[in-house]
Amino acid sequence: MRLIFFILTFLPLYTFSGIEITTIDSWRIINAGSHTLLVSKFSEEIESDNGFLFMMSRPHCLCEEPQFVMYSPEDEDFVAPEEDTRLKGELRVDFKKWAEVELEVFLAIEDRKQNVIKLKGTFPSLRDAKVIELDTVYGSDKWVLKHIDHAMEQATKLCESFIPYEEEEIKETKGKEV
Repeated sequence: MRLIFFILTFLPLYTFSGIEITTIDSWRIINAGSHTLLVSKFSEEIESDNGFLFMMSRPHCLCEEPQFVMYSPEDEDFVAPEEDTRLKGELRVDFKKWAEVELEVFLAIEDRKQNVIKLKGTFPSLRDAKVIELDTVYGSDKWVLKHIDHAMEQATKLCESFIPYEEEEIKETKGKEV
């Protein structure tokens, strides 16, 4: 629910009506416009509001753009990176060796201390991941991604249906409806 509030508040270009599904594995699938889905999962840490998400857009219906919603630490000396900043972090998949990854600050909301960071370049595969851990300047967190394959499959079926996720506005050009 917190991630949806974040998305509703900070991505006003989209109308969020239509798809809002919570799977039995606690994955959230919501629409972000008439042709894009967001698939998300919250952190397993009790005190954390951080989230993991990826997008799926038509026409290709690929799981893409793995992202994390991370909150800035309460430390008064912390200086939050600005939007479009590249930073290094470490990612661990299924308790294997830590891998250095590059991230980009996609969105930084200073007054709310919320940040969206995207994985860039090469990173370990998340397709069959059960658990991922991320360590960045924002701190460390963990997500249980068990059954990510099922969430991907369900989102793919929705994406390939080609039924708009929400009503599209009728556009008028030169006095004619399109």
